[in-house]
Amino acid sequence: MPYHISRYALVGCVAAAMLAGCGALRQAQEDMRRAIGASVGPSSAILGKDQSLLYVSDPKAGDVYMIALPSGRLVGKLTGFSYAAGDCIDQHGNVFVDNDAESQVRAYAHGARSAFRVLNDTSWSPNACSVDPKTGNLAVCNIRRTQTEGSIAVYLNAKGGAHYYKYSGAANFWYCTYDSDGNLFADAIDTDGGPGGNIFLELPKGHGKLRPLSLRPAITDATSPLFWDGKHLAIASTSSGAIYQYKISGNTGSRVAVVRLDDTSAVLGPFWITSNGNAQTLYAPIAGGSIESVGVYRYPAGGKRLQNLYDAPLPFAAAVSMPK
Repeated sequence: MPYHISRYALVGCVAAAMLAGCGALRQAQEDMRRAIGASVGPSSAILGKDQSLLYVSDPKAGDVYMIALPSGRLVGKLTGFSYAAGDCIDQHGNVFVDNDAESQVRAYAHGARSAFRVLNDTSWSPNACSVDPKTGNLAVCNIRRTQTEGSIAVYLNAKGGAHYYKYSGAANFWYCTYDSDGNLFADAIDTDGGPGGNIFLELPKGHGKLRPLSLRPAITDATSPLFWDGKHLAIASTSSGAIYQYKISGNTGSRVAVVRLDDTSAVLGPFWITSNGNAQTLYAPIAGGSIESVGVYRYPAGGKRLQNLYDAPLPFAAAVSMPK
């Protein structure tokens, strides 16, 4: 079994604190879906351009679930992936999905069911992605296969071949996010591995090399999903229900706040934050007790969930596409 696939299975079980194993977790989720009457199959409806959509990837199923907002209704699926990993959205509402086991990234227009572009990420396993809001460049975080180190692939205007960035000692790049100015931040794991082996890096706008980012206080989770919330670098904990906000100055990040997510034991993967005026909403794949879901929260207030979305049996990544 490839390393990154066994890693996901381990995180899914441990984060949900399931002493009985992953089989019991999936059964518990199915029981929950039947109890609340949630839709679990794709709709034949053709999606319009006036509806916000939440895209939730499920690596085990090989599907990406399309959920209408704010209703939380399942309206369709993107299918045919070999381990659907991270997803991200550009300024036009286009959706990019990492097709991990096939070393490619598929691009979909908002609401479309067929890819309009496929980007080759040959010999790598793409795990997460982010789009520069200024340039439209697509950054893809790569897990190593035969190489000794991982990489970040950057596709200019999300097209053509990629330029690859590496950092000495970075075995795998798990997650990445652009800020509002085109600076790219990434979470990687060093070649020694183990707890506390994560390293945070920045590719400043216009620079050709990654540089280390020092966080104060440090984060010790083995992997840490991150997202730019408009003001701060938001970094999620995969071992607790919290998101940490860091103010970035130069190559240093200083923690300014902690967003607590009630009844949540872990953030499982890439999350998304939307803004509507002064209001922000967080969509995060989470483990809460024995059930995994996508939790919807006020941000940065956190606290009690506004909604629980159960359509993806084992959610890994969440991203929101707004109609244009």
